[in-house]
Formats: sequence, C-alpha cells, structure tokens
Amino acid sequence: MLTASFFTHTGVGRVSIARWTPKNTPPGFKVYRALAPGDWFKSVDWDRYCELYAEQLSRLDPARVWEELYDLVAPHEPVLLCWERLDRDDQCHRRLVADWFERSLGVVVPEIGHQPSLFTSSGPGR
Repeated sequence: MLTASFFTHTGVGRVSIARWTPKNTPPGFKVYRALAPGDWFKSVDWDRYCELYAEQLSRLDPARVWEELYDLVAPHEPVLLCWERLDRDDQCHRRLVADWFERSLGVVVPEIGHQPSLFTSSGPGR
C-alpha cells in the first residue's frame, strides 16, 4: 500500500479517502468513505483534528480495512489519495492512516515520490 496526493498520482490503484475529489480528477479511482475525515475536518486546528481522526480510526478494524482496500483495487496495489501536497504541508490525514497501519499491523505505507528518510519505505506488502 502507498499514499499520494490526487495531484501527484493518476495511475492504477487509486483510492480516494477524502470527503470529495478535486475537480478534473481523472476517472478510474475508487472511494473508501470510512477513512474520509468527519464533517469537523475544516473547523478544528491540527491537534484537535488528529484527536478526532484517531477516535474515528479507533472504531475501525485495521486488518479488515487493509484487506478491503486491497480487494477494492485488485489486482493493483492501493494508493490512498487525499488533497494535500506534502511538499507544502505534512499535515495530512493519509499519513495518519499510514501511521495507524504501521502501529496496528506493523506494516509501512510509504508516500510515493518521497525519500525513505522522510517516510519509511520497507515492510510487507499485502
């Protein structure tokens, strides 16, 4: 599994975990609503956002989510997408999901196009 911005990855395996997709996003992506942030996402500061999103993730089974994401885009590898461009801002919920998978499942979910020193890039696949 990988992560990327809508603006940096337009290939196979795309899964939107955003509340909505940018205008003119190329077709062919899937949507996984359970990982989209709640309706509070634009009304709180980053610290509160992280708290609320952690609460949201705590209601999900990470192993089940992992499998559902792979099943959603099979035979491709899932690439979780949201709006943020990490070259501008690292406050991004797709990276919170990646951290959640690492803590919960012991798997690493790297960001496409970033050096391993920024985001760890080893670990098992599916």
